[in-house]
Amino acid sequence: MKLRKINIATAVALATTIAFVSCSKDDGAIPKNVNIESVPAVTINLEAGGFTANVNVADLPTFQGKFKTSMYFDNATPPTKIDIVARKRNGVTGAAKVFKADVATLPASFTITSAEMATLLGALAAKDTIEIAPDIYVGSKKYEAFPASGVAGSGSGVIGMSGVNFGERITYYIK
Repeated sequence: MKLRKINIATAVALATTIAFVSCSKDDGAIPKNVNIESVPAVTINLEAGGFTANVNVADLPTFQGKFKTSMYFDNATPPTKIDIVARKRNGVTGAAKVFKADVATLPASFTITSAEMATLLGALAAKDTIEIAPDIYVGSKKYEAFPASGVAGSGSGVIGMSGVNFGERITYYIK
């Protein structure tokens, strides 16, 4: 019985020693080897308000989509520039194509026609979805709206942000 108590006491002492020795002063919320970068919040909204719009396929020849981009926080440091990119989805997500490059002044308003969409993304048809968002440049670093792999660089779809009028992309649904 005495040997068992000694073994338990030794195990507890050893575990306590290991726990205290394994801690270091670098432990904390953000380790020193993690680099934090400030990326400005650029919002994109339909000019009429909201983030989505339905487009009747019969109205495609005369369609003009109007949208605007701006800084979400007025006093924040703006990005070096942004590119407005678009991609088409119709069961398969296509690669993002640049609609407007090197936009350096925000807020900015844009109009895209169905002819421009077709030139940029290919023929449009019912059940196509067109998504438009900004690629954000901070210095020489680019944060892609629609990266080829991984989570979106300018946001990953934060739930509830549309409730405070922040849009990371706009979507046109062709019906």
